[in-house]
Amino acid sequence: MFFNRKKKNSQETQQQKAEQNSQQGQESTQNSQKMEKAQIYNLIIVDESGSMSHLSRVTLSGINETINTIKSAQKEFAETQTHYLTLVTFDRNHHGEIVRYHFTNEPIDNVTTFTNYRPCGGTPLYDAMGQTLSALYNEINGNENATAVVTVLTDGMENASHEWRAKTLRELIDKLKEQGWSFSYMGSAHNVKDVADLLSIDNVMEFSHDEIGAKSTWDFDRSSRTAYFRKMDMAFGSSNCGAFGACPDRISNLKKFAKEYHGNRITPEQIDQLNDNEVFVFGSNTDGNHNGGAAAYALQNFGAIMGQAEGLQGDSYAIPTTGNTREELRDAVRRFIEFAAQHPETQFYVTRIGCGNAGYSAKEIAPFFKRCAYLENVSLPEDFWAILGLKMKF
Repeated sequence: MFFNRKKKNSQETQQQKAEQNSQQGQESTQNSQKMEKAQIYNLIIVDESGSMSHLSRVTLSGINETINTIKSAQKEFAETQTHYLTLVTFDRNHHGEIVRYHFTNEPIDNVTTFTNYRPCGGTPLYDAMGQTLSALYNEINGNENATAVVTVLTDGMENASHEWRAKTLRELIDKLKEQGWSFSYMGSAHNVKDVADLLSIDNVMEFSHDEIGAKSTWDFDRSSRTAYFRKMDMAFGSSNCGAFGACPDRISNLKKFAKEYHGNRITPEQIDQLNDNEVFVFGSNTDGNHNGGAAAYALQNFGAIMGQAEGLQGDSYAIPTTGNTREELRDAVRRFIEFAAQHPETQFYVTRIGCGNAGYSAKEIAPFFKRCAYLENVSLPEDFWAILGLKMKF
């Protein structure tokens, strides 16, 4: 009896082992699926027409800094994302060239520093976009793990395309947006918003036609790109959704991320309430007497502490303005920016600090916040952004 029981247990053990092996095999298959990565194709289309000549230096810098941002994302999100780069420049010159491919679907780790940027000729914007978007679509169509992030920078109105027209290009963009592709249009020196609307592009920035504006727009776009990659990691990471292609909300998530690519970075004129992880940033005086303007509002509504001149307090953050010298105010803003950079999970709404009782103008204060262009979690007043050379469409 004991022997038979032992034999039975042995049989049960073998059966259990077989079931365990089968379960482990299933788990191995599931884990294998979980390890599938999102393949993110970064397509950057840059105007190389003659009018871009005086922006050559800042454009080269912006492109290469963006490449480094993508490389950093490849390292940070190595378990969930694989990045590729296609970089094209366009013009129409006497050689008849339109689009020049400098990198084509290249794994980002293989991409080297870009140096070959020499503006001349006209602006065949529609041909450049139509050709490159079609080529990338043909490359990744049918690959459920693939999506694209498209950035276009131009300083001029379409004036030299032969093959593509606005209507057909818009139809293509609408088709790609339905598949979750993200589009960002960064423009200057033409009716930027009208062109973006014509092409059905939601994320739009208009920058001043100078190095300050161009640098700000590249910084801003890198911030948006980083936030997009972070959202992708959270939504399609193995702990959340399994394989990228198997995620039931894949397309809806992609479309949502694409629509919000730039995010609303303009501080509302009136803030009645804050959500979790949102902070009201106001100007205080060096004594911390929150007795007027935004400071009194923060005291009454968002947990500001009487007597605390600087820093986080409740759902607010104080930057001492009144009573400080210009240099001291600049340093206080620098400390705020460092704090915001260390807390990317928190959205900071900066009010028009220093432009009330402190007696400064927006033109004096806004340049202190220029580093916020690459911080996705900092919103600034609309006139601050304009002074920094940016206008956003929201």
